Amino acid sequence: MSGSADIVADGVARVETTPPATLPQLIIVGILSVAIMVIDGYDIGAMPLIVPQVSQLWGVAPASFGPALSAVVIGLGIGAFFFAPLGDRLGRRLTTVVSLAVIALATLGTAWSASVTQLFWWRLVTGTGLGACLPNVLAILAQVVPAERRASVMTLVSCGIPVGAAGAGIVVPVLTNAYGWQASFYVPATLMIAVTVLVALFLRQLPMPEPKAPAEPATRRRWHWTDIPVLAPLGKGLRLRTAIFSGLFCFNALTMYMLSSWLPTILQTSGFAFESASLLASAVQLGGLFGGLLLAVQIDRHRTNGALLTGYGAVALGLVVLAFVAPDPMRWGVLLLLIGAGVGGAHIALPAVAANIYPKAMLSAGIGLAVTVARLGAMAGPMAGAWLIGRQVSSGGFFLALLMPVAACALCVLAFAKAKLANGPSD
Repeated sequence: MSGSADIVADGVARVETTPPATLPQLIIVGILSVAIMVIDGYDIGAMPLIVPQVSQLWGVAPASFGPALSAVVIGLGIGAFFFAPLGDRLGRRLTTVVSLAVIALATLGTAWSASVTQLFWWRLVTGTGLGACLPNVLAILAQVVPAERRASVMTLVSCGIPVGAAGAGIVVPVLTNAYGWQASFYVPATLMIAVTVLVALFLRQLPMPEPKAPAEPATRRRWHWTDIPVLAPLGKGLRLRTAIFSGLFCFNALTMYMLSSWLPTILQTSGFAFESASLLASAVQLGGLFGGLLLAVQIDRHRTNGALLTGYGAVALGLVVLAFVAPDPMRWGVLLLLIGAGVGGAHIALPAVAANIYPKAMLSAGIGLAVTVARLGAMAGPMAGAWLIGRQVSSGGFFLALLMPVAACALCVLAFAKAKLANGPSD
């Protein structure tokens, strides 16, 4: 692994040499990163699970919790757009630690909430912290992990989010039944406080260059709008890759959230019982874990474009077959596993692609901007699905409609290939 990283100051890139991280240091940073992702995934997954009980306790209709449930998604966009890029300018260590502290405090605030309005604001703050934290954690990994293993490690760590969300389905009922719904948030808040302290102490010892105050230039350079951290990926020479990467992230999120939001409903209207529908819906998440790891290996081998196109081709094939095959647990389960591997795998692995298309000094901003745009797709997907469901479209028609955003994803990958981006490292 190279011990250097590009640092941008006053628009001039320079190289600062640092000693490479040792294997024990890499293992520790990997473990801490996984812990952050798992706790964050649990935090995201816990909220929908406590709504039925809290609605009864407060005497509020479950539909009233809609804004509180969507607040995390909104906050993710705010944090990724406005605060994640600060890591490239103020330092990723500082930005990560502050973000973790905000998440811990907001999770405690969620447990202290006594109204739907309070829940909304605390979940919004939680999402903002997540949006600022996650891109910087991934950027730190990209900075210290050897280039030949970068995508695999980043994707493996990102798998912690769905693992944590799935774990919430097991842990939340136990804690809620034993100690009340508040315990479902006290536990992750306590763990996050501990992780925040460990991260703050450990990152101080990690050999990693941080942004430094630039030397006074001989001739003062005029201010440019790309000096704003969040807009840096839109600078000259970067606009095309940013547009393609953000578009790919957005269309993939639209497909993923449209499918995952309405799949249980589609399955039950197709004749599956509640238990069977829940099990089949989980096949998409399971496929995403395996697909993400397989895709990461191909990214490390500089076969990104081919792997993504193969994945989206498999998704399209699976959707077409689902549209015309009679409902059957075994056949539909295999097809949903395949679809999840393509779409869910890309959703997990795409942040690792950023390490191949942006300079290291701009990774937090690049990932943050793409995550922000992806939030638009994440919000549009469920609404598009609701529009189809409201018009009583058949399950086959629903699956065929998903071919449109999948095709848009494939076009973005082809644009990557034409522009000769994504397959090789950026530095």
